[in-house]
Amino acid sequence: MAEVFWFKENPPFPNHPLPVIYYPQALKKMLENSSNGGEDVKAFFKENGYSNGWINGIHDYHHYHSNTHEVLGCVSGTAVVQLGGPHSDEVTVTKGDVILLPAGVAHKRLGASKDFSVVGAYPNDLSPDMQLGDAVDYERVQKRSYDVPVPDTDPVSKKSGAVKEYWAME
Repeated sequence: MAEVFWFKENPPFPNHPLPVIYYPQALKKMLENSSNGGEDVKAFFKENGYSNGWINGIHDYHHYHSNTHEVLGCVSGTAVVQLGGPHSDEVTVTKGDVILLPAGVAHKRLGASKDFSVVGAYPNDLSPDMQLGDAVDYERVQKRSYDVPVPDTDPVSKKSGAVKEYWAME
């Protein structure tokens, strides 16, 4: 069962009117039976329409992407991540959890276990821009974030799921 977190604009971080979707333990079974968790999760996300994947951590500074949404799947360890910019919510992610971040939502790793690793990927094979909250044209960057289309698929359940439930724009 997915959970959602709503964030208001927190200049210089636009956040997004759509909520962050958190899928606790969505990858648990896959990772229990995997000998190469990161690559398996990258392939899983790609099958579900989220590609251009990578395996690493989460930056320890506030940042966001104004041109694409981003899915993060925790493949090992645990981390505390601040979502929405300074003075905002902190979420603990553990092995098996997935977070779908709408374009414009700030995120930052506050702390992590030594073995923490995530897979990141983007809908429609997009390459993310890196925004640090220092754009001189904030209104344009905010609009670009808000105009990113809702993906056709859900990163966890593909055709149905939380994207259709929480991000439907009908």
